[in-house]
Amino acid sequence: MNTSKNIKDKLNIFDNYVSNSPRIIDFLLKFKKFNSNPLVDIHIENKKYIVKIANTSDEIFQIFRLRSKSFKKGFIKNVKDFNLENDIFDEFSDYLIVKDKDKNKVIGTYRLISSVKTNNFYSESEFNLNKIKNLDGLKIELGRACTDKNSTSPIVFALLWKGLLEYSKRLNAKYLFGCSSIFCKSEYSGIVFDYLLENNWVHNKIISMPKNKYMPKIKEINRSINISDIKIPTLIKSYLKAGAKICSFPAYDNDFKCIDLLTLFNLQDIELKYEKKFSQ
Repeated sequence: MNTSKNIKDKLNIFDNYVSNSPRIIDFLLKFKKFNSNPLVDIHIENKKYIVKIANTSDEIFQIFRLRSKSFKKGFIKNVKDFNLENDIFDEFSDYLIVKDKDKNKVIGTYRLISSVKTNNFYSESEFNLNKIKNLDGLKIELGRACTDKNSTSPIVFALLWKGLLEYSKRLNAKYLFGCSSIFCKSEYSGIVFDYLLENNWVHNKIISMPKNKYMPKIKEINRSINISDIKIPTLIKSYLKAGAKICSFPAYDNDFKCIDLLTLFNLQDIELKYEKKFSQ
């Protein structure tokens, strides 16, 4: 008998029960810190999807549940957290979501932390952000980007970006920034950064160092690896094609086993074709 499978099956049954009980949802959310008063409200709708800023308990619950599934820290850890991924930065965040109208289900989300609300950002746990903080204009940190694995498609990311541009416009934001992750070994950090330099994707004025805890071990860096052996996420490629620049040397997150790169958008520099695409 597979004891582990039986436990997971029972937890899945309990999970489905919880997800359909507004009273339990409200109870569990009492143990989590989050912001329930968005800075702005946006609502974009088509036949299949709604793009909006989350403003109900059910939407917040679905966001934390989706994040838990996407950023797993281990089975036991997720169970202890009620399968609701949450951290101290959620207290200052707005949540952009895409919902499937037929299923009333959150299938994609971004966490948005604006410099209007705080001067403390998640990226600062890994990088020195002084140069970005000193930039003129309102800044928004993007984070915890994830989609439901059964609903992931280019249209979901396109809708998230459409909502993101509308949110940024409403706040009159000038910059977007955040950590972009590549899931691979620490030793690949050298070849990844060489690849970014070769393609002119590294900022020529702003470059940040990872904090000591996140510095890749020099003895592990291996430049004999071919960049084609490393899966660069489509999301990062989209950022770079749209005009984003990498503003840091690679950091390595041992918890998630990924290279993190500080990424910066000047919203005025987004290529016109992307602005038209996401604003239609």
